[in-house]
Amino acid sequence: MAFMSTFLPCQFNASVLQWRECARSKRVQIFWILSCLFVAAAWNGSLLQAEDFHENFDGKIHSCKVYFDHQGIRLKTHERNESLAFSGQAAERFQFEASQHDVSVVIECDIPPARVIDDLSISISVSSNRPGAQLLARVVFPGQKEPNSDKPLTRFLNGNVLKKTNAWRELRWDTSAANIARHLALWRASIKPQVLDHREMYIDKIYLKQTLGPGMTEILIDELRVSPIVVPKFTERIEDDSESTWWKVPKVEFQLDQLLTDGKPIFPVVIPYLHEPIALFDQLGVNVVWVDNYQNTNLIQQLNRQGIWTTAWPPSAKSESGEILDAASASLLPFGKETQGILFWNLGMQNKPEMHQQMQHWINQVKTSDRELNRPILADVTGSEAIFSRDVEMLGISKHIIQTSYSFREYADHLQRRMRIAQPGTFVMTWLQTEPSRTTTEFREASNYSPAVVEPEQIRLQTYTALCAGCKGIGYWNWTPLNAEGPGLEERRLVLEELTQELELLEPFLAGGEVIHRFDVSLTKANKSSTSNSGRYSLDQDSFSVKQKENQKNKAIEPDDDSSLQAMAAVVRSEHGQVILLCATEENAQFVPGQMAGNDVRIKVRGLPESAFLWEITTTGLWPLETKRVTGYTEIRLPRFNMTAALMVATDQSIAEKMERKIRQMQARNAELALLLAKEKFARVLKVDRQLTELGVGLPEATHILAQARRAIDQGNIAFEKQQHNPARRNAKLASRLLRILQRSHWERAVASLSSPTSTPHTICFQTLPDFWKLVQQLGGEFEEISLLRSGQFEDRDAMKVEGWKRDVSASKDILVYDALDPNNPFQGEYCLRAASIPAQGKQGITLNEPAITYASPLFSPKLGDLLHISGSVRIPRPIQGSLEGFRIYDTHFGHAACLHWTKASDWQSFELIRPIWKQEDIQIIMELNGLGDVAIDDLKVKIIRFKNPDVLRQASGEQSENPASATKSRPNALEFLNRLLK
Repeated sequence: MAFMSTFLPCQFNASVLQWRECARSKRVQIFWILSCLFVAAAWNGSLLQAEDFHENFDGKIHSCKVYFDHQGIRLKTHERNESLAFSGQAAERFQFEASQHDVSVVIECDIPPARVIDDLSISISVSSNRPGAQLLARVVFPGQKEPNSDKPLTRFLNGNVLKKTNAWRELRWDTSAANIARHLALWRASIKPQVLDHREMYIDKIYLKQTLGPGMTEILIDELRVSPIVVPKFTERIEDDSESTWWKVPKVEFQLDQLLTDGKPIFPVVIPYLHEPIALFDQLGVNVVWVDNYQNTNLIQQLNRQGIWTTAWPPSAKSESGEILDAASASLLPFGKETQGILFWNLGMQNKPEMHQQMQHWINQVKTSDRELNRPILADVTGSEAIFSRDVEMLGISKHIIQTSYSFREYADHLQRRMRIAQPGTFVMTWLQTEPSRTTTEFREASNYSPAVVEPEQIRLQTYTALCAGCKGIGYWNWTPLNAEGPGLEERRLVLEELTQELELLEPFLAGGEVIHRFDVSLTKANKSSTSNSGRYSLDQDSFSVKQKENQKNKAIEPDDDSSLQAMAAVVRSEHGQVILLCATEENAQFVPGQMAGNDVRIKVRGLPESAFLWEITTTGLWPLETKRVTGYTEIRLPRFNMTAALMVATDQSIAEKMERKIRQMQARNAELALLLAKEKFARVLKVDRQLTELGVGLPEATHILAQARRAIDQGNIAFEKQQHNPARRNAKLASRLLRILQRSHWERAVASLSSPTSTPHTICFQTLPDFWKLVQQLGGEFEEISLLRSGQFEDRDAMKVEGWKRDVSASKDILVYDALDPNNPFQGEYCLRAASIPAQGKQGITLNEPAITYASPLFSPKLGDLLHISGSVRIPRPIQGSLEGFRIYDTHFGHAACLHWTKASDWQSFELIRPIWKQEDIQIIMELNGLGDVAIDDLKVKIIRFKNPDVLRQASGEQSENPASATKSRPNALEFLNRLLK
């Protein structure tokens, strides 16, 4: 109690006699005891506020930040793991892959500010497969500054080092007086001639530092405890050096159509942020994330720490009515430091030409406010590319074709045509579709149908089609989170990671190069009697998986003798050499891709250097290729081709060596990705195949194909366990190829009775085929037909007006539009409706951003559960040019994504649309002529099919029939009716 004699009033020592007399009174004793306690509390009041801090890492949100050099280290996993916890429900888990020795990572954990006192205890549980993890604590000295700086003075207190591996160990800090004194001596020397004032020093962060070596390092942390927390009198606001290091300030510039950051060309791979874990984006390997709010500095900062740039919507100054104001009359505040992690600004998708003036105001506002960093602006547009490309540095040209009537060949031509319209040297990127349209998803969910799936191969084909077209960046568009669960969504994650790995290998060529030559490759199946191997592609050539002794069985899954393999190719030239990109094209691959693979493929390329070496770039190896000089060409032989390929042409062997080093770092993961992708696809295809078999529409060869695919996956697993990465990947790709053959066979059988796969919403992909066959059963039941359109024979214009037809003609002065009821060559009756658009006199190279002419039918009001049946005939006297859409017909219930469209010249051909009514609304039929061309329409009929048997309706919505046998028995009549109805 010595401190009491020091701090009690001086009268306390005046007279011992007086104290003894007072002490005789119990009331006085209590008074003095309380006084002493009050004085003690006043002296060390913060001790009364002391509490413990405990982080058990049990929640789902990450508690720690991580810093590392992204050039030599890759963060593979950052998650809350529930199966490896030291105690409680979870632990925070990190997995790093390093390509070199002696590179470090630092894991940071925030704690409440705690004064450094003798009783302070800090501990954390750590497990790692490597020794050497060391704990550190940051000590802050409030009120003092670093020498020659205005930053608050901070130093680090070293803790214990992890010595044992693969087991949980508790690491502690020694905060004894002796240890603190040793650190203080060093800290005082580091700031001389300043005097160190350590009386109020406190700890605010702890760190775990680990030195890595080549390979994978796993670190788990759990049970962080700090006790007691004595709150300091005041704290400093510190901007961490570690944070500023990872807060990227982009130095962006353009050289023609090359986007450079810090002088290095970059190929942006962009994905929207939909509140997924940050580690998922790093795992996928994307280098730009589209964040939802440019002011979300915490999110931008977290992404930057993972080495990921961001893009965001910029703000805009608007009027009270919501219109964007001219930059001359309204401006934004200059963008501050909170936006420094943004690589470029993004004005959104599908901006229409009529929005140009508003967009121009917005662009001017952004450029005025971003003068310091002068970052580029991206605008994705639906037309007027020549105008928009004057205003923005990055132009988006996108068209979602998956599960539509637009083929990959049409998509490639569409991209190239629109790129030619833009200003020369424009940086062009495109957004690719990774999931079904919103309308398709909402319809199937509301009607309890099987969800549609975008096949992983379709994402791959879109990617390579865009690369062959010359796109300088790619965005993978999604509107459901990447960590969502459902059929095909895990395959989407896997194929995106696979593709970003390939794009990383190709980035030096793609980012800094240009397409100098495009050509087509046509391969036909070799004649069995021929001795030549050129152009052969049959499954029994894959000796690593399908044995020659099984040739007889394999006949069922070989392509037909007259089948052919088509591919587009592009030669990209850069300072690193050339790369030849190959992408298979197949009719209707936008619905269900076929095998699109071949063996012993030979292609001829002109203009290659005679001294050049050629390799095939894969994520599990760099493989030299055989070449042969022929007149005017170099002939290249590919032993195997599977959907896409990238061939490197270089005269410098060091380029190949550098590429091989990159591949070695990723080959294990990519072999694993291919196997995981094959397994996921196998499980999904097997499930649908069983459903189709139960419906009585199974394929006799399905069992054999599935067995072959299963065997290929098993062999891939064996190879992977032996670290034979390339055979593992090849077997996985073979399994996926076999599964595509089965999917395509099922689909072709279903659409054989349809004029187009978009005639029904159940034949747009493999996953929805069970619902198609349930629709066939539904049509085998009793129903009534109700005709809704009287003027669809197009015999009387007045009748069309009375019934409610509407006509809209483009106001463009570049074209002339003619339409009439034409008596020449009608399909039936005396007239047909005919429309044509031609260039106005003296106009050339016309590009229309709107339909030349549009017809809208009267409104129809079907009921929920009805089928709307639309049929008719169309003739295209001459090809329609200048537009991908051509002539198209669609209903407003499913939208133009489910349209029928024509561009090639043809005689009369019938069409039909069957539309289940899934929400109550009025519906119109829309007919549009886009571009320059000529079209005739006749015999248009619109009917309602209304069912009388509610049990059949339940079957169509996914419920099981009480009598499956009766449903199967009605199928022949249903198919007969379907053929009569649709043909």
